Amino acid sequence: MKQKTILITGATGFLGSFITQELFEAGFRLKLLVRKTHSLQAKERVSEIFPLSASSVFAERTRVGRIEIIEGDVSKKYLGLDTREYRRLAETIDEVFHCAAATKFNDAHNTLTQTNVSGTENVVRFCYTEKIKRLHYISTAYVAGKRRDVVYEDELDKGQAFNNNYEKSKFDAEKILDQFVRQYDVPTTVYRPSIIVGNSRTGYTKNYDNIYIFGKGLYYLKNYKTQKAHENDFSINPKRIHQSSYLRIPGDKHGAINLIPVDYAARTIVAISRRDESINKIFHIVNPSPPTLGELAEWMEVATGKRIKILPFYELQAQSYTIFEKLFLRGTEAFQPYLFGEPYFDSTNTKHLLSGAGIECPLITQELIHRFIQYGVGTHWGKKNTTSGKEDRFLKIQEPLFSVTV
Repeated sequence: MKQKTILITGATGFLGSFITQELFEAGFRLKLLVRKTHSLQAKERVSEIFPLSASSVFAERTRVGRIEIIEGDVSKKYLGLDTREYRRLAETIDEVFHCAAATKFNDAHNTLTQTNVSGTENVVRFCYTEKIKRLHYISTAYVAGKRRDVVYEDELDKGQAFNNNYEKSKFDAEKILDQFVRQYDVPTTVYRPSIIVGNSRTGYTKNYDNIYIFGKGLYYLKNYKTQKAHENDFSINPKRIHQSSYLRIPGDKHGAINLIPVDYAARTIVAISRRDESINKIFHIVNPSPPTLGELAEWMEVATGKRIKILPFYELQAQSYTIFEKLFLRGTEAFQPYLFGEPYFDSTNTKHLLSGAGIECPLITQELIHRFIQYGVGTHWGKKNTTSGKEDRFLKIQEPLFSVTV
């Protein structure tokens, strides 16, 4: 049987890099569409994303030419390629994993639309150029926006409002995707992961948002106070110190926070993608037993040593903020809407196709949260590539290992 060739966009992203590794280990030929940045060429970006989970095997298999890096950009016409290269690529690809996305909640609407909406449209056009290619699209469970009811996998537009421009852009991308798929009969599978956190076994992450923003804030606040105490800094008002013996944050302590480890998300997506029954269906990649905000706060206290008190906004605003609270709330503003609960994500399709596959979402526990926070501390919250264990060392790929198309 001919070995399938898969094009992956967003292979340098957090989830995209794990999906790329899963597909590589499954034996596929991969072509990675990678956008060069001002400081790094495409090959240099890829050389930093592959953890050494099986370094010798990975390097050996790469030498035989199973990965090709192509400099391109999904937000541009013809994926940023010249027409000849574009058509040549379209002839050789069997499937596309579209993982590329702009994910900053606070980015301007135009920025998010260019990558997430126009980029998706460009990828779909590629999928019906020369020959029909199967498309795997990575969306988000939060196309549900501000809904708080049960969200079924086959639902999209229920007239919902959105918490930020990112959610709206992914919603718009799914609507365009549905139109094109129907018009050109492109076999498509949509995956909607919830909030992605680090590797459940090692704590590894390259994406220091969501819970890491809160962990970082709590860690620095605790250590700021400790440092000032050691320095005998009496400029801090004693009343202020008393007020900040715990940190007040807005939220609903009973509300669920749907966290999934990145290794589980990638493994689940690739497993579902290999099943013919997944064609033209949508899958919620979510945690069936998510922790509550109250549980996460308790575990964060243990991991950071900083006490937390969760309050509704009206109670929080009834008393003036301490300087620590002002700093913390300012730094976590984009994520605060998710602290007040979320809908229940039905995952019937996902459960059905995973039945008997031996893939289960790891429980989010105090031990796991501690692992994530310690990894953040050890890497200075992403400011340096400090790693621990084979999986977390970055593979420095030499020139002969990849073929590069510019």
